[in-house]
Amino acid sequence: MLILYTTLAINAMLGRIDDLLIGVSAVLISLLWVPIALNFFSTDETKKYMAKEKLKNATIGTIIYVMAISGVIYTVFNYVVTGSI
Repeated sequence: MLILYTTLAINAMLGRIDDLLIGVSAVLISLLWVPIALNFFSTDETKKYMAKEKLKNATIGTIIYVMAISGVIYTVFNYVVTGSI
């Protein structure tokens, strides 16, 4: 009974930590996108052009970040190195 309770408590704790990390990641990504969005909707043409340049880099960076967090990059590298998933 004690082992079951301990297991359930650890699973709940890990679930809360997972939710916290997802929330922090979402806040970080949104904070990094704010300057690009502000410049993208600016009336100044040079700011719009610079925002379009940064948009590509930010999109690629966000995709890589999401792939790293979700484990896709680990799975791909594991497949390349070991030949199995």
